[in-house]
Amino acid sequence: MVQHTCGMNNDFKTVLRLFVDLCLIKKGPQDVPDSTILLKAVFFIYFLSGSLLLSSSMAFGEAVVQSFIETILLGLFVYILLSFFALKNRFNQSVTAIYGSGALITVISAPFVFLMGGMTGNEGSTGVLGLVVFLIVCWSFAVLANIIRQTIQKSLGVSLLLTFCYLYLSYHVIQLIYPVEVALVAQ
Repeated sequence: MVQHTCGMNNDFKTVLRLFVDLCLIKKGPQDVPDSTILLKAVFFIYFLSGSLLLSSSMAFGEAVVQSFIETILLGLFVYILLSFFALKNRFNQSVTAIYGSGALITVISAPFVFLMGGMTGNEGSTGVLGLVVFLIVCWSFAVLANIIRQTIQKSLGVSLLLTFCYLYLSYHVIQLIYPVEVALVAQ
């Protein structure tokens, strides 16, 4: 039993180290095990971390639904992209890399986002926290673009464009489902 627990602990450390290396752009999706179990686990973790992060700015139920939509859209985007480039055999590894690294970056960003949200609600200046969150968003964008670049084996420019297109389209799909209500303030 102790051996089994140690083995699971080492497996967890190995997988966590892999996702850290993906986030540091030291590894790529080709280094991720082609495991359906790992894919399901990181899908769930990505979804939960997204729900947590979104709950900083909206009701938890709405955050869960929006996170689920975004998680599905991301997987669908990867599937369509790989189908277009005739690389469907790379789906599990690619989407596992994206969900795993995305979840890790989300967990890292959550404290800053919650602190910033608290300051914004009190009309405080977000200054340094805003800059940190912006840099984390840029980092996340770069990691996603790198995974896409290594998956489809195209230039960085093409991968950055595809990453931007995904973010733009997912934002608009979510806005179609959950339109932002604009409050008019009487002056």
